[in-house]
Amino acid sequence: MGLMWFAVGLIAGLSVLLAIELHRRFDIGWPGWAGLALGDLMVLFCIAWSTASVAEGEPRAASMGLIMFGGTGLIVLAVTWRMFINPAIQAAHRENE
Repeated sequence: MGLMWFAVGLIAGLSVLLAIELHRRFDIGWPGWAGLALGDLMVLFCIAWSTASVAEGEPRAASMGLIMFGGTGLIVLAVTWRMFINPAIQAAHRENE
């Protein structure tokens, strides 16, 4: 269980560092930030859910947690990146040219 909390903390810390770097470089609106936060929280919850389920001897619950929470989190992150983050990056590159 200690390794799970280490992984969750490491991913959360890296997510915060990524958010700070995105904020410094690009102008991202609140829907982009909300999508990043929601997707990140869902992926972190997926890791915690799956690890706890395996530790309790429920591998089916762990795999369903991976599919439901992790898959949904990745979809939210992908849609957010495609609709909000990528256009902000492209706009910043056009301004620098």
